[in-house]
Order: sequence, then structure tokens, then C-alpha cells
Amino acid sequence: MILMFFMPQFANAESLATRWTTIVWGFALLLGIDSLILGHLRKIRKGGAQSIHSWGLIIAFFATLLWGFFAWWKYGNPFAPQSSFLWMFRYVYLPLDATMFALLAFFIASAAYRAFRARSMESTLLLIAATIVMMGRVPLGGAVFVAFFVAFMLMIGTYMLYESTRYTGFDRFIRIIIGLLFIGVLIPLMNPSYAKSFANFIPGFADWVMQVPNTAGQRGIALGLLLGGIAFSLRVLFGIERGYLR
Repeated sequence: MILMFFMPQFANAESLATRWTTIVWGFALLLGIDSLILGHLRKIRKGGAQSIHSWGLIIAFFATLLWGFFAWWKYGNPFAPQSSFLWMFRYVYLPLDATMFALLAFFIASAAYRAFRARSMESTLLLIAATIVMMGRVPLGGAVFVAFFVAFMLMIGTYMLYESTRYTGFDRFIRIIIGLLFIGVLIPLMNPSYAKSFANFIPGFADWVMQVPNTAGQRGIALGLLLGGIAFSLRVLFGIERGYLR
């Protein structure tokens, strides 16, 4: 498929490769179902308090499969408007799916708390980017950004002016100048029109962060995942990796 993308003369073979890919996907799905069922059957044989979850998975799997085949036979499509399978999908599966992702939000928040602490340059950049994106995505993000910017500049300026009292000579003069510069940046914000335009800056900047640096990082991660997937697929095809057989 990669060669077909760069070499138009192989375009006619794309449909053949797509059909073979569909066949491989079908067998891979059967292999995944086999591994899933056998793995949970082993857990049931071992017993224990967690075996009830394996029982629930196997029962739900076969019940959903048979229900879908019945709806397919009766209505021609499991997701037909009058199909009972569609009712199960809407009022059983989707609420369970939403509940699972709602529970994941607590783990994501815990991981974010540990990752966003400014312990290194990378975590600091992550914290700054996350703050910018969050401020740019909420309705009052611009006003919050202006307030945060004012508080930050005042804090740094006041700190530098306070530090200047501990020095003499040229070092004190430099710290006074830096402190006054940090505080002086806030003078234009006294103009309401300038403050409004400054508040409108953060949503556009958040969009730029999502579209340019975030997209570049996602593409790098996707390339790494694809290369890893290709390497793992070759290991499976050549019989090097046989963990799925256990």
C-alpha cells in the first residue's frame, strides 16, 4: 500500500491488496475472538473472585452475537429502526460505554496531575500548553487569561523589585529595570479596547497550538505506532511472535 501511494503504476493492484486486507482482517477477527474466549475460560477454570467478570464477558458476548444475528435475519439489518438490537445498542451498550469513559476521566485527571507538575522543561511546556488550550476552549477563557497574565506579571515584577533591595550597584539597577518592565507591560491593559483584543488573542492561539504543535506531535506518535505495528505484524506472519496461541 505504501508503494502504491508513491508509484501510480501500481494503482491497479490497490483493489487486489484491499481485498486481501479484508480477508486478513476477517481471520484476525476470528483469531481475536478465539483468544478472548479461551483466555477468559482459563480464568473461569482457575476460579477466584474475579472469575465473575469473565462469566459476564462471555455471556454478554454470545448474547449480543445471537441477538445481532436474529435481528439481521428478521429485519435485514441489526440497526434497522424497528430492530430490538438497536434498542439494546442505544439503551444498554451506549450508557455502559459512557460510564466506562466517565470512570476513565478520574484516572486521566490523576495522571494529568502527576504529569503537569513543572519538574522539568518538558513538563513545564506541557503545563503551559494545557493551560493555554483550556483557557481558549471555555467561554470566559479570554478574561481568565487576562487576569492570569496580570497576576503573573505583577508577581514577577514585585518579586524583582523586592530582590533589588538585597543588592547594590549595577545588580540592583538591573533588577529594578526588569521589575518595572514586567509591571509596565500591564499599562496598555488599562485601555478597555486593548484589553478586549488581548483577551480575544487566547482562543486563536489555542487553535494554533492544537493545529500545529499538537498535530505534529500526533503525526510523530502515529508514525511510531505504524512502524511498531508493521514490525509486530511481520513477527506474527513469520511465526516469531506466538503469544496469541497460548
